[in-house]
Order: sequence, then structure tokens, then C-alpha cells
Amino acid sequence: MDIGSLQTLIGTLGFPIACCIAMFWMFNREREDHKESELKLTEAINNNTNVMQRLLDRLGAGEVNGKH
Repeated sequence: MDIGSLQTLIGTLGFPIACCIAMFWMFNREREDHKESELKLTEAINNNTNVMQRLLDRLGAGEVNGKH
């Protein structure tokens, strides 16, 4: 959304409607960015879980729980 299209929106529809459209556009863009961040965070947590499981397997689950 560039300045020219914003000026056209305000001139054609009026300021309140143009603001609502701009806020809707910004909200959708922010939601998409948040979705990407959430997917990356989920992937990182899954990778950490896999590493922890491999460590437990290597150490032996009984030793970690206090049983020798």
C-alpha cells in the first residue's frame, strides 16, 4: 500500500473508512507474521524435545529417574 493509493482511498471513501481498511490490512499482515513465528517456535521446541530424548536414551532413562 503506497502513498498514492492511500490518498485515493481517503479522497474516495473518506478518512474513517480508509483508516478501517488500513487497520484491517495491517492486522492481517501482523497475523501472518505471527503465524510464521509460531511455526518456527514450534519447530525449535520439537528439535529440543528430540535432543532431550536422545540424551535420555544415551544416559539411560533409569539413571535419570534416580534408579541405577
